[in-house]
Amino acid sequence: MQVMGLIALLWALAVPSAPSVPVEEGRTTEIVAGPPLGAALERAVDSDAYALAVANDRDEHWSEAAGLYQQAIADWSSQYRHDPTPDLERAIFKADRERQRSQLLAGVQAQRDKLPPATLRALALERGRIYRVKLMSVRAYTGAVPVGLFARTRRELEEALRLADSTKPGAETEARLLLCATRAAGGDRMGARLELAHVGTGERQDPGTALPLATCQAALGNLEQALSLLESYVRRQPVEQRLDPFALRDLYLANDWDRLRGNRRFETLFSRLRRY
Repeated sequence: MQVMGLIALLWALAVPSAPSVPVEEGRTTEIVAGPPLGAALERAVDSDAYALAVANDRDEHWSEAAGLYQQAIADWSSQYRHDPTPDLERAIFKADRERQRSQLLAGVQAQRDKLPPATLRALALERGRIYRVKLMSVRAYTGAVPVGLFARTRRELEEALRLADSTKPGAETEARLLLCATRAAGGDRMGARLELAHVGTGERQDPGTALPLATCQAALGNLEQALSLLESYVRRQPVEQRLDPFALRDLYLANDWDRLRGNRRFETLFSRLRRY
């Protein structure tokens, strides 16, 4: 997926639908995550700052979250200098990526009313992607799905679906599959399967669909299909064009795959990370 241009635009801005369960008005509610969540790597080491950062992400206080992630990075980096471990290294990388995403969302939130419609259209799917990653990260760390963030993620992806350029059918397919993953994470498995049903056989077989389809299948608990699709995505390109170490590590740490951690095929797929 070619998102670097959109991410760069979001970064530049950052720097200078109803929930699946009824919610009583005036109450803060969380959907307790039903299916097993697996092993979230960021929980392997403790950090009060990281926990507070996740809480601010949960409440969509993006600027505050970014600062707390930076504090967690500083604390863990100090520990790493004295006692370097793989767990600490992964936690620092994950915290830095979450810091960047929180900063991006803070910038979008501040600039949204000032952006022209064409720019908002171009950024719609990227916003949906980032909100979904945040939702999965909060869910993995807390064991619950915040109704507000869940609803916001759905709205962003539904907007991306509505604004999808008819000349770029891949964007519509990805939005559908990310909605599948989002609904499944919130416990709406029937809604998730309906989103998946909108994706035809030809679209599912498109190599460009492998990663979002893998996230949908993983969220539904179809781990064997998810792993096969993930293998296809990582290995489909010639060796010289495969994902760089940064992108591969980012993919490895994604909370979509927490239930696959420890699986020999999954770990082998990312084994070249050990060389960096």
